[in-house]
Amino acid sequence: MAIGAALGLVIAIGVGVAYLLYLRQRQLAAQAITDPLTGAFNRRHMDFCLSQAIARRQRTGEPASLLLLDVDHFKRINDRWGHIAGDGVLTRLVALVSGRARQMDVLFRIGGEEFVLLLPGARHVGAVAVAETLRAIVVSSELIEGQRVSISVGVSELQPGQSVSRWLEDADAALYRAKRAGRNRVCLSGRIALAPLGRRAVHA
Repeated sequence: MAIGAALGLVIAIGVGVAYLLYLRQRQLAAQAITDPLTGAFNRRHMDFCLSQAIARRQRTGEPASLLLLDVDHFKRINDRWGHIAGDGVLTRLVALVSGRARQMDVLFRIGGEEFVLLLPGARHVGAVAVAETLRAIVVSSELIEGQRVSISVGVSELQPGQSVSRWLEDADAALYRAKRAGRNRVCLSGRIALAPLGRRAVHA
């Protein structure tokens, strides 16, 4: 009986250790693809997810769009309130976007104050609607006390034959036009810069 009990204890310890190792491996895997500040996924994972979206487009014709989001005048926020306050803006922005995203959507931080939101299954019309909703939510939220914070958004629908880099370049060009047109607005790749609600659209 004593031998059986001891054997059972050894097995239980072994199972426990194996489970702890499994949890640790999962934790390390999550850390490898996650931005430590905001909890959004990182650029490494973005490259993988965008490649998968391109593969699905080629295989099944499933559309996909991405939003390239940038916090307007973020350097001013850091300069005036400090980097801790700036970090708070980024973490609250991620919480806002994640709270409005669909379960299938994936948010990435790709550097500084720039983020990418991948919208699987979305064509450009739906993606622009999502971008405008997010823009309006952000500018009406208090990401930092006593200061309005806005975002500019470039929207790009995946086109046949596009690579990850070309898809991102299209979104980046749209974001640049949104910034140049006055910030706090959404611009669709190669088409039109959409002003905030109540203001006239600005053509690129």
